[in-house]
Amino acid sequence: MSDKTARLKLGWHEADKFITAVYSQERVTGLTHDFYKYPARFSPQFCRAAIDVFSNPGDLITDLFAGGGTSLVESRVAGRLSVGTDISSLANFVSRVKTRIYSHADLAYFEKWFKNVDEKLCRETVSRHADWREAGYFRNLTTPQTWHIRKALEAGVTRAGRIRDIKREEFVRCVLLRAAQWALDGRREIPTLAAFRYRVTIVAGKMIDGARLFSLQARRADRAIGADSKTRTVCLHRRAEELADYIEKTGQAAPKLVITSPPYPGVHIVYHRWQVHGGRETPAPFWVANQLDGSGESFYLMHARSNELKRYHQGIAKAFSATSRIVDTDSIVVQMVAFSNPKDQLPRYLGVMEEAGYKEHLLSEHIDSKDGRLWRNVPGRKWHANSKGQLASGKEVVLIHRPA
Repeated sequence: MSDKTARLKLGWHEADKFITAVYSQERVTGLTHDFYKYPARFSPQFCRAAIDVFSNPGDLITDLFAGGGTSLVESRVAGRLSVGTDISSLANFVSRVKTRIYSHADLAYFEKWFKNVDEKLCRETVSRHADWREAGYFRNLTTPQTWHIRKALEAGVTRAGRIRDIKREEFVRCVLLRAAQWALDGRREIPTLAAFRYRVTIVAGKMIDGARLFSLQARRADRAIGADSKTRTVCLHRRAEELADYIEKTGQAAPKLVITSPPYPGVHIVYHRWQVHGGRETPAPFWVANQLDGSGESFYLMHARSNELKRYHQGIAKAFSATSRIVDTDSIVVQMVAFSNPKDQLPRYLGVMEEAGYKEHLLSEHIDSKDGRLWRNVPGRKWHANSKGQLASGKEVVLIHRPA
């Protein structure tokens, strides 16, 4: 144990629960987790175990890189307050929809809306999407192979835009988003229009069931801790370092747990695009969600696809230095990270965390890895290889820190 690390003191039961969840290879499913397949998302099992082990009901949980909102969903049903932020408007959209509480009237409305979905996805001419088309959001969707899916989406999105309740509109858009992701993203063969329409029906049914279950469990958790449901879960569309500003402004207590998964250094992950026709990228998901994009991959990855990581480390330093203002000695930071070159990049990353005011804690008493850290194989992700063809990023490591 070096002077830069310390041993994390956990009971054997808590340690076993957490370690088992880290190594879990179960599919991401349950509650609202299937609403959208956000790239590099957390395992709900890992998230829930970290929340249970490192916090108590009523505590505040924060996520600096919230992505698809897995940590926020699990925090809510576990009876915790939570604040998450992400610079992607698409990620913020998905998190909002996944963490909303829906009434019986809302759920009945969704069932009725998708009952005759074939009529709503008919091939009508929709001119109101011309602005989106001219702005480039239809890129690589105007081919003969994708034309029928795009037209169906245009019809569905147009009808969704006529819904007067924003909460209901965004749920309908999210169903269309998830079905379109199934039809277009990474597909070698684009499904027929009939198959797509049928998929929308299936997706809608599953999402309504998920929303019903999440709402039920969230209400129970709210009653258990007596919290105001309107402020229990907050989804921010801001940079990671701005989350601390929000916590300070609202006067909330220090977060007991910061759980997050930042962009992976040197690893190319397409957070902001779908890939069609053998990898051609399209920003169409932003159009379906009615969110503006306009940013390149370096904006979401905090660095370009090159191996220059100076900008990346500056971004990590800003995020965690700002967070150091709102944590206290009882707070703990848990991260899931992967590296294209762990041998060189991990020490630099840990150095940035140290400079930001944190000390690493190891579970070496409970595990037998060479470096005392928890490493896991990444299950079934298509972006393992980086631009040099290395596969080191097929492993993720769990990093645990406390304020120094």
